[in-house]
Amino acid sequence: MKKHHKKGDLVYVPSQVNLYNIDSSGAVIDYFITKRPINLLIIEEHDKAYEVIHGKKKWLVNKKNVYGGTK
Repeated sequence: MKKHHKKGDLVYVPSQVNLYNIDSSGAVIDYFITKRPINLLIIEEHDKAYEVIHGKKKWLVNKKNVYGGTK
């Protein structure tokens, strides 16, 4: 079972994972695909995603694509 992460945790995100932003209706308005594995800071937790910071911008990443700490 995967570890549950919380606000303030540093998480590992592999390459080829979608980071995205949505509008108020839930439609994707912007996305970014990771080119290499990265570590990101969780700033908020949502039902199916974490809000993270990457490149001075806030993004959402699906919880299933996030792993604990650095690898």
